[in-house]
Amino acid sequence: MTRLARIASLLFAFVLAACASPPPGANVVGNGTVNGISEIREASQGGSLAGSIGGAVVGGAIGSLFGGGTGRTISTGVGAAVGAGAGGQAGATAGAVTAWDVSVRFDDGIDRLIRVYQQPTVRPGSRVRVQNGVVSPL
Repeated sequence: MTRLARIASLLFAFVLAACASPPPGANVVGNGTVNGISEIREASQGGSLAGSIGGAVVGGAIGSLFGGGTGRTISTGVGAAVGAGAGGQAGATAGAVTAWDVSVRFDDGIDRLIRVYQQPTVRPGSRVRVQNGVVSPL
């Protein structure tokens, strides 16, 4: 397997890993009562992907400077893997955003978590309407 093919397969794996699912509660609709609200820091998906790719390229380039033959191939792969991990962590931390997880007990008795990206105007105990990831007072 050529070096270019290995790097391409590594980058493809990181792209698949970075595919994001919708935030909790994105497709929920209904009325309920707020149980609690917690503030979180959510890692940036785009920054993580860019950091992983950049880290893999730099780590692979540095790793290729060591050894010869099979040893060089191994050190290139290890350098790319370590660089991708470090770059992904740095990218995710740099682009982190603040979000709030709002726990709502809906009128059907089910508790659901809704993630919002603007500070909620409701408090625990408030009656709310949830529609497509938006929590608003009733």
